[in-house]
Amino acid sequence: MIIEEIIKYNENFVASKAYEKYLTSKYPDKKLAILSCMDTRLTELLPAALGLKNGDAKLIKNAGGLVISPFDSAMRSLLVAIYE
Repeated sequence: MIIEEIIKYNENFVASKAYEKYLTSKYPDKKLAILSCMDTRLTELLPAALGLKNGDAKLIKNAGGLVISPFDSAMRSLLVAIYE
């Protein structure tokens, strides 16, 4: 099953300390928050297209990359990304 494969991969990832090359602070280096669609094609494409690397920006994804109202979860996520 896929869950078992993911868990096994993660165990090896942690045991080999492969995560160390991804370490960064919680604050984006470029002081940038991006709201985009959760389309799986954008997982690697969006950062590559914008010249971003790990730690450069807060990436927030939802269906359609939309802010529907000033009080929705997308806006809340953007506010937290910017002010926290």
